[in-house]
Amino acid sequence: MDFSENVKASEAADIAYARWYSQLPDEKKAEFFKNAYDLVAGKVRHDVKAENPFSTEADVTRRFVELTHKEEYSQEMLDFIRAKFAERSEEEWKQRFKMMKKHLNWSYDDIARFIGAGSGASVKASVNRKLPAFARLAVCVFEQMLVDENASGHSGESKQAT
Repeated sequence: MDFSENVKASEAADIAYARWYSQLPDEKKAEFFKNAYDLVAGKVRHDVKAENPFSTEADVTRRFVELTHKEEYSQEMLDFIRAKFAERSEEEWKQRFKMMKKHLNWSYDDIARFIGAGSGASVKASVNRKLPAFARLAVCVFEQMLVDENASGHSGESKQAT
């Protein structure tokens, strides 16, 4: 079969598919579109989480936008979008830190004592500005600990250092 026969066969298949697709109800077409979207979104999530399992939802969404809409925006708009997603990511990290703190029944004064900070107020101020790298690492360790406990079937009781 030469190339021109391949092209004719491909065109015939495309026309047959278009006829079949055009006869589908709108709900089925929408389902196809949503499934394709979910496939791409799932692949982006998988890739982002493979690179960093502790990535935020904002990180995943930012990457999705970069991959799927990059040509639609100017560089200035893309920079603005990235900055907004960075803000959202930071807020997610703060929420994850607060969840960890609550789960472990720790106060800011406790954390200050653990890390040798001057006061709980200084730790709280630091966390509220931008979550420090040490705090992000603590969140990662805590979340991995929860995953490991759930996988082993243990219900991890919070334990406070004394």
